[in-house]
Amino acid sequence: MDSIGQLTSRIENLAGLVRAAPPSPALRDAFAALRLDEIVASTRLAGARLDLTEVRALLDRGRALGGHRFDDYRLVRGYADAAAWAVQHGTRRGPVTTEDLRTLHRLTVRGISDDAGSWRTRTVPPLADGAIPPPHWMVPFETETYVGRLALDAENPAPLALARAVARLVRLQPFPNANGRVARLLADLLAYRRGLPPIVLDARARRAYAAAVSTAHAGDYRPLARVIGNALARGLERLRDAVEPAEVLRPLAEFGREGSVDRLYKAAQRGRLRVVRRDGRLYTTAAWVAAYVARPSAETV
Repeated sequence: MDSIGQLTSRIENLAGLVRAAPPSPALRDAFAALRLDEIVASTRLAGARLDLTEVRALLDRGRALGGHRFDDYRLVRGYADAAAWAVQHGTRRGPVTTEDLRTLHRLTVRGISDDAGSWRTRTVPPLADGAIPPPHWMVPFETETYVGRLALDAENPAPLALARAVARLVRLQPFPNANGRVARLLADLLAYRRGLPPIVLDARARRAYAAAVSTAHAGDYRPLARVIGNALARGLERLRDAVEPAEVLRPLAEFGREGSVDRLYKAAQRGRLRVVRRDGRLYTTAAWVAAYVARPSAETV
């Protein structure tokens, strides 16, 4: 598994490629797709069960497909509103404030909770992993301390900084509800301000997420940093692939001599050969195959 340093370098290199690309409809569409995938993934962690098609229908056309609980649709709608706010404010360069946190919470649970945007007013029991949130009367002070730490982390590697932001907010439990959702929205906001995409937690990452947060509460942020960092890298790869000129891409199967195609597919799966996935098919370029073959560890193609 990548070390945090290697993962950070990978993210920075990918981000540089994406930033260097001129604006294009393909890039805008890829970013919009990432945003939608993030909404699906994060609301699934919160208990909603809408899939990508159902979330798109709800947000684009106001249609409630799938026969889910009414509260699931409201949860997704509120989260999407807060996610849109994070995108709109992602270009600001100032530090995050406590009012930003309250705005994210207010939008997330608007129409669901009567105390949207309010600090919690009760002391809560320990979390499932044993982490103890502060008593309610310390929440305003602890939240001010928390946003101060966010500012101090601004120059640190993105995976670690965002992992600390998520885990510390979940432990703080500043709101009566939806603290996990607000933590993930905040991480996206911080990612945007670093010029990075939203953090899309795929099914595998979601399975690792809760345990990684618990490990962070015990003082080790590295597992959560890897979950977040890998998600950022995958998102950047999707953006990078969106700006690759279509005319230089060819189906992966066209590049192997007889008997070598399987090795190319395995190299792609292991991340050793750069590929682009479009419409369910893998594509690559002559330059990427040449770079793979030139590596000392590459098998003969």
